[in-house]
Amino acid sequence: MKKGDPQQKQQLSLFVKELVGFALLFAVLGFVVFFFFHQSIYKNIDQGLVTQKQNVLSNRKAPQFRTGGNPQTPAPSKPNNGDTPFRTNILVFNKKGQIINAQMLGNRIYNLFINTELDKSEVNKVREVTLMSTDNTLHYFRTLLIKVPKSNSNPIYAGNYVLILENIDTDLMAVNSFKRSLLITLFFFWIVAIAIAYFLSRSSMKPIMDAWKRQRQFSANAAHELRTPLTVIQNQMEYMLTKPKTKVIDQVDPISTSLDEVRHLQTLTNRLLMLARSDSGTIEINKEAVDLKSWFAQILKPYEDIAASQHKSMVTVLKADGHGNLDKDLIRQLLIILLDNAIKYTPAGGTVTVITSLNRDRLTVEVRDTGDGISDADKKRIFERFYRSDKSRNSKTGGNGLGLAIAKWIVQQHSGTISAKDNYPKGTVFDVLIKL
Repeated sequence: MKKGDPQQKQQLSLFVKELVGFALLFAVLGFVVFFFFHQSIYKNIDQGLVTQKQNVLSNRKAPQFRTGGNPQTPAPSKPNNGDTPFRTNILVFNKKGQIINAQMLGNRIYNLFINTELDKSEVNKVREVTLMSTDNTLHYFRTLLIKVPKSNSNPIYAGNYVLILENIDTDLMAVNSFKRSLLITLFFFWIVAIAIAYFLSRSSMKPIMDAWKRQRQFSANAAHELRTPLTVIQNQMEYMLTKPKTKVIDQVDPISTSLDEVRHLQTLTNRLLMLARSDSGTIEINKEAVDLKSWFAQILKPYEDIAASQHKSMVTVLKADGHGNLDKDLIRQLLIILLDNAIKYTPAGGTVTVITSLNRDRLTVEVRDTGDGISDADKKRIFERFYRSDKSRNSKTGGNGLGLAIAKWIVQQHSGTISAKDNYPKGTVFDVLIKL
């Protein structure tokens, strides 16, 4: 494909759009999943802080503290609502901002919280703080500061400020681990999406690309076919202009040649017009009841004379006896195309055979010739527009490669099939099957 080819740009544009679409889809999906996971983690942490607050205010159970090796701390009770006691610590401040429960924390825990200051403006607000331990490692906490009424039955809490600290190191590790896993997963699926987008763009563009190629080839071939007879006509006319005083009888050959090319040009134009109408769907199929045997005999009769005039014989075997619904004009054109080809490619002394048969609602038409035959490679392409097995635009037969393409379209409009096969020992058989 050439650089700058419109179909290449169109395919690339479609691929980029699908790629961007997949990328945005995965990005939104990843963001939504991570957002809800993150919110769920922090919602559970904050719920634990609220539970600890209620416990402190109601003094329903003794709070759980990290011990640091001090045996004087009270025995831990079973946590409530899934709260982990070793993750939660409580600092009690007096009105001066001094920690008054240092002995209950133990040296290790106290050293971690020793620089924590009381900020009375943060009462009943959840905050996140970062503290450094003695081994220079950072620890992260969610905190909730509450003011305990003097009426509280616990003398340690009564009238003081209580700071509840929930360690979230493991939660942050889980969030970060989930983030990494999510990014890796999304990246992997994005790579897969690139492959899928490429495949889909190629698949969706293939019919358009094929149609575009056929249209471009069709235009080039049509121009070539039209140019040939026009060139011949122009040359013959210019030749006659060089002899203005000659009589018509002296110019029989150039006039005859010009008329042949005019007829060829007319046939080509009619076929091009028919193919154009078939592509646009403007040709209506008008089926009507036909007496098959007499109708075929009427069409084939003139061709017996044409074959005889070329020293060829034509044999008709009309077994199709009955009535069927056909578009008579189109089927007539189909037979003319097949018979023209058969007679054209059958040498003098050869035989053209036409066989019709009817099996229930299926009409079979066989047109056989005894010409040189068609190679297996050409059989696959002879129904393509402008394709000719002799590979020559200026062959002696004068064909333009449109007849069999039109024949195939006519057969398809009658819900049928057409194929070519070898006629043993020599020649070709065109087999037409039509549903009546």
